[in-house]
Amino acid sequence: MSAYDLTISIVAYNTKALVRQSLQSIKEKTKGVTYEVFVVDNESKDGTPEMVEAEFPEVKLIRSGKNMGFSSANNIALQQAKGRYFVLFNSDASLKNDAFAELVKFMDANPQCGVACPQLYYPDEQAQISYFPFRDPKARALREVRPRMEEIRQVLYLKHAKGKKKKKGIKVPEQPMAVARPRGVCFMIRMKTVEEIGPMDGNLFIFAEDVDWAWRAKKGGWKRFIVPQAQVYHEDHASVSQRATMMQKIQMQSVYYFFYKHFGWRVWLGIRLGNLLGGGLALLLSGLTFLLGSKRSRLSAKEHLTEGKALLTLATLTKKVLPPDAV
Repeated sequence: MSAYDLTISIVAYNTKALVRQSLQSIKEKTKGVTYEVFVVDNESKDGTPEMVEAEFPEVKLIRSGKNMGFSSANNIALQQAKGRYFVLFNSDASLKNDAFAELVKFMDANPQCGVACPQLYYPDEQAQISYFPFRDPKARALREVRPRMEEIRQVLYLKHAKGKKKKKGIKVPEQPMAVARPRGVCFMIRMKTVEEIGPMDGNLFIFAEDVDWAWRAKKGGWKRFIVPQAQVYHEDHASVSQRATMMQKIQMQSVYYFFYKHFGWRVWLGIRLGNLLGGGLALLLSGLTFLLGSKRSRLSAKEHLTEGKALLTLATLTKKVLPPDAV
């Protein structure tokens, strides 16, 4: 029998201030359930583990001894978890209300629900996207191609480029709603579901690990829901913004791995070719913008050139990319 309602797992990597804020919010806001908290520290150099020991002695600190990535670090906590539910909780997330109690209440009442997530909010109280559809392989392969084909048409037909679309406000559902894949910011999974589909895939260093887990839950017949009564703040990408260029490569290799794993080599190749064609189109746009004038394009010739080079690099990515301190 489980000792707690839930096990909360936070992976830390040089984000001391964020981890402190996250742990403090859990301590202050979580009242309706029993829980344990793990912080798995991936060899932080900023004093994160020392801060956790000094300020949150009730937290179970695990020093991984190396930077092993997000999935493998969470799996360490998962092996020791004593909760009925397991929660991936980003270090850049903090509770807005007693979100964990709301999620547990919903999942207890809905045994077919294997994964649930809260409604996410930016620190300025604006609602944030909390879930996504699973991306269709064909749409993913053409992601970098279609918009550039349209832009080339606009440039050649002397049409002024459309300005950036204004972001539409996020519509927050009033009641719990079935979704495809909850974001991994705060991802609560039933331990029975984990027993059936297995732990996180350690081959995914970071990015797409929540997609993979949600996809496997779907294939296993488990429902996924958003519970809007549960509310969490999220400082979007605050924990990975330190190395944007390297992270783009790591994210792309995670995408390649996910689609190869679940859809096979043809889809994997199609996505690579899509990036290759998208890169070529970006280079063409760079030349057209330079010759015909920048007013016809959303980006300058130099910006298109940068995009093109980046996509060609991603298309031909073969060597596994990891942070310098990763093992």
